[in-house]
Parts: sequence; C-alpha cells; structure tokens
Amino acid sequence: MKQEQTANKNVLIIGAAVIDMIVHVNQLPKTGEDIYGKHVETMVGGCAYNVQQVINHFGINHDLFVPVGIGPHAHIIRTHLEKQQIPIILEDTSKDNGWNISFVEPDGERTFLTIPGLETEWRHEWFQRIHLADYDYIYLSGYELEGTSGEVLVQEIMQNRAKHAKIIFDPGPRIAYLDKTVLETILTANTIVHCNLSELKELMSVKTVTEGATFLYQKTKEAIVVTMGAEGCFYLDKNRSGIIPAKPVKVVDTIGAGDSHTGAFISGLAQGLTLEEACRLGNRTSEKVVQQSGCNLTKIL
Repeated sequence: MKQEQTANKNVLIIGAAVIDMIVHVNQLPKTGEDIYGKHVETMVGGCAYNVQQVINHFGINHDLFVPVGIGPHAHIIRTHLEKQQIPIILEDTSKDNGWNISFVEPDGERTFLTIPGLETEWRHEWFQRIHLADYDYIYLSGYELEGTSGEVLVQEIMQNRAKHAKIIFDPGPRIAYLDKTVLETILTANTIVHCNLSELKELMSVKTVTEGATFLYQKTKEAIVVTMGAEGCFYLDKNRSGIIPAKPVKVVDTIGAGDSHTGAFISGLAQGLTLEEACRLGNRTSEKVVQQSGCNLTKIL
C-alpha cells in the first residue's frame, strides 16, 4: 500500500520504461545450444520506472520523466501508466519503446538481453516539457548515458538544474560503453553515486569496496553507496563509513533489487534521513523484493 504523502523534497526520475519478460532457466544457454525456459511474467519495467514505484510508495513528491513512443510496447506502457495514474510527461511518436528478456537462474541471479528503443535516443527538445530547476534530487542511470544521449542529458542537467540539486547516479552494468568525458562530468557534478560492488570495481578499477569508494569520493565529494547483496550495504562520506548488514532472506530472484534499494535510499534522503538511515531503508526494501519473482513493486511493497 502506498504511504501517505509527506512534506519533503522534490525528485525527478529520468530514464526508461520498457517491457520486461521474465524467464526462469536452469542455466544460461551456450553457443548453439537449445534449452527450455519457463515464462514467468511480462510486465512494465526499466530502472527509472522501478525507482518511481518505490518513491511513490514512500509518498515522495516526484515526477517520472521517461519517453513513451508509438508501437505495441509503447501501447502497453502507456496503458499501464494511465491505469496507475502516473502522468505521462514525455510522448514522442517517432519510435516504439524497447524491451528485454530477464533470464533468472536457480540461485536468483539474472542476466538481461535488451532490445533498445526510444528510451535510448534522448533529445534536447524533450526538456522543453519539464523545468529542471524545480527538483532537489535528480535520478539518472548509466543506461541513458550511452551514445549521443549522454551528451544531451549532461548538457541539459548541468545547465538547467537548481544549484543545490543533487544527482543520484546509478552507473549500471554497461560502464565500459559510456563516453569518458560524459562520465567524468557526471562524477564531478554534486553527484551521489549509488551502485553495486561489481559496478564500483568496473568504475574505479579496484578490488575492494573501501578502496573504490574512497577513490570515487575524491572525485565526487559526495556520499558513495555500494550494495553488496547478502553482505548488505557499504556507505562512505567525508565524516564516516561503514557496512549495514543485510537481513538473511531466501532469494527468489534479484530483478529490481538494486532499483528498489536506490528508490528507498532517495526517499530516505528526501524525507531528511541521515545517510546511514537512508541506507537502512534501502536494505529493508530490497530484502522484500528479492524474496519475490520479478519486480512488480505494486504487489511487493
């Protein structure tokens, strides 16, 4: 059930809404192999949409800024957003939205095959539909920074956000595909990085969470949050660092675990929680998500 809205900061969630197809497999196929899988669910997903679901649950003032195109996938997304009474701020009839298959193995780990769509083609004119200076926190994921979209997003956010606004950046697993200049700009722009341990190691070319977070803080001068699965969550800022242990739970699959942690973390900050308290809220939320199949947060939270 959605919590009642409280007086808090205003959050903008920039990113994608796509179609997620969840398929359970005993193991990933090898080249040339033919395996069976079990189709579990087809649903609206995408990092930004997942984050929005959590932020909405906690009653935080927010807007979801995702492109909705034209075509069969966009139709499903549009109908779903309208049913949930989520305002569609950005519509563009040039292309359909993308989709992906999430392969989930018995240990709950997931592997994605993504077919990109409109959500990967950000344009300057889209930002005429929103006033970036109205927001205190701006969520952004690495998926949206690939290719020319990265230059568009960085330029618009840097030029038009409020001076006090903080970016919450989720690098995602495709860090190697990001333009180095775009990535460097984001990391030196009043940005809180929220990532998992694999992403941190890829981002900073280090082996340990403490080393990576320390080096990254030297760039951002803002809090660093690193999720570590069953081990919990590591946090660091100029005053303190530590690990918040995760509660032992039975993992069904990990789809949406990182997004749910990010959404709860942002919600905590927007409500005035400390860094450590916001991380604890993230832990509690993601613990619920990993015990369910898929990432239908309206059912889980």
